Amino acid sequence: MSIIHKTTAENRCQYISSSIPFIMRHFIPWPGVLLFLLVLLLAECSAADHDHGDATTSPPPRGRRRVVLALGAANSYVNWTRVEEAQQQQMQPTSSSSTLWTVMHADLTGFGNLMKENGFQHALDQYSDKLIRVVQRLAPDAILVSSKGLGLLTYLIDRGVWRGPSILLSPIPNWSNHLRAQLLDGSNDNECIHVDDEALFEVEWLASMKILKRVHTDTALGHPLIVGIGTSDDEHFLIVDMMEESQVCGNAVRIEDSEDAEKSEIDNGAIHIRTTFVDCPTWSVYSFPGDHGWKTNASNAANIAFLVDQAFLDA
Repeated sequence: MSIIHKTTAENRCQYISSSIPFIMRHFIPWPGVLLFLLVLLLAECSAADHDHGDATTSPPPRGRRRVVLALGAANSYVNWTRVEEAQQQQMQPTSSSSTLWTVMHADLTGFGNLMKENGFQHALDQYSDKLIRVVQRLAPDAILVSSKGLGLLTYLIDRGVWRGPSILLSPIPNWSNHLRAQLLDGSNDNECIHVDDEALFEVEWLASMKILKRVHTDTALGHPLIVGIGTSDDEHFLIVDMMEESQVCGNAVRIEDSEDAEKSEIDNGAIHIRTTFVDCPTWSVYSFPGDHGWKTNASNAANIAFLVDQAFLDA
């Protein structure tokens, strides 16, 4: 069973294709009707291929749109159709990014419930093989994760499955076996790690940052790591402050009023405020209106499109 959502066009294409024997038996006496149905089949299948390629069998052909694979660990909903429409609206002939992309959403229905009932590691154990297969089969140009999906991304990097641009929407780490292994870093695998509850979140961020830095390092070798967060104090404390406190990438630098400020007006009149890290120049954090749920707000679709564009600036 595929974990990739198919488009409506793909479903119609499959349905009409499966009906060909019936069509041939009953409509041969009416060649005009038969011709119309065959043309409809060709149009639907062409639309499905243009939108997303055949993700269940092979990677989409290059030279057209770049593919962003969206992984969500919980049940938050992002309207990817609206995000793609925002991309089209934002593109200008003089834009610094002229890369066209499309989002394919991995269907992880049930992951969130498993995680809530039995913990992140249990859910990951159930889905890990499927995750690896879909990344290897689809060969995306970038991976996008939301909230606790950060653990899926660090797992794929830790397993050596992913080496490419990453987009994080309000990332939140979760304790897991691969984070534990990162902290041990070659020590005895049977060694116990004692972490009190108050320090656990900091430890989760420390291990996650170290794994992310394996791929997202310097400007010569590293792939972009683009992060979007809400403007609420909680978002800043739970994400930016924790990333900085780990010191894996050094101090955070807020770019707002300098000549190098990267601001751009968007549809709702907000401004992108960019934060970087001294030792990780390919990392950028952008703040947008809202709390942890900013990414599901329809008014922020243009902001998510902006983040994806940033991942492909040097493509």
